[in-house]
Amino acid sequence: MARHPWLATDPARAGDGVICGRIALTVVSAAVRSWSELGCAPQRWLQRAKDPHLVRALDALQADPGEPWTVDSLARVAAMSRSAFAGRFRAVMEQSPAAYLAAVRMDVAADLLVHEELSVAETARRLGYESEAGFSRAFRRHTGSTPSQWRIGAVPPVATAV
Repeated sequence: MARHPWLATDPARAGDGVICGRIALTVVSAAVRSWSELGCAPQRWLQRAKDPHLVRALDALQADPGEPWTVDSLARVAAMSRSAFAGRFRAVMEQSPAAYLAAVRMDVAADLLVHEELSVAETARRLGYESEAGFSRAFRRHTGSTPSQWRIGAVPPVATAV
């Protein structure tokens, strides 16, 4: 079996720890880049993490997705003007604050429907929807399933070409 000097580490050899650390950093960096490029990472999460104003607003939104958030209220949390916040949000997140909020609400709803014993109406209410019907329409647009289908794990029928 061939031995590669960079695979063997010896604490007595100067630099082995640094070399291994650099190799590990390179591998992790490549994995994160690939993960992001393949679309597996949450949208623009690396850019988001660099912007403390957006981090504050997004953390608040994630903590309470049922709050009646507006661009004004999120801008206040971010300590920015409404127009500056809306522009930066769209530039970094590649979607409007309203579209992002709707997606977060639907992701939380999907989790609640599977893991909590809440009615569809209660799930809708917790996430800021005034009507069960409006929530159900939004959920179906987002997932392709009704909330009830999602809860039982049913997959909606797929149209097949003949």
